[in-house]
Amino acid sequence: MTLDVVILAAGQGTRMRSATPKVLHPVAGKPMVRHVIDTAMGLGADRLHVVIGHGAERVRERLAGCPLRFVVQAEQKGTGHAVAQALDGLGDGKVLVLYGDVPLIRHDTLSALLDAVDERHMALLTVTLADPTGYGRIKRNARGEAAAIVEHKDASEAERAIT
Repeated sequence: MTLDVVILAAGQGTRMRSATPKVLHPVAGKPMVRHVIDTAMGLGADRLHVVIGHGAERVRERLAGCPLRFVVQAEQKGTGHAVAQALDGLGDGKVLVLYGDVPLIRHDTLSALLDAVDERHMALLTVTLADPTGYGRIKRNARGEAAAIVEHKDASEAERAIT
């Protein structure tokens, strides 16, 4: 089965208060998005798609030489919209969506996540945070399964209590 990896790298990173695109900030000597790309390549990805927007040309320049397909998200309309920009280049196998600003994601974590995916099942990696301010919330059904994702800015008070 083939593996396409979509790396979301279009956001501004306004919380970083920098003119540099968030994914280009260095971590351990290289842009944080490069750590994500290296991890994805280590998974044996058949195709890597990087969704770019804010600072697109700078991101392209810094990643020149990497075996990537760049996809432009002209307007930043959220995560779902960003992924949709890559749809026409995806194969028929597994699709892994990663954020370009999570450089410490581990190969073993993603490998286990992919092992949980087959023709009938998808998987979602979540985290519990003491203070999830600014992050989306995973709403779960009575069986504890993910039922919806609500962005922080759209969340009700009860939804914001989800950690």
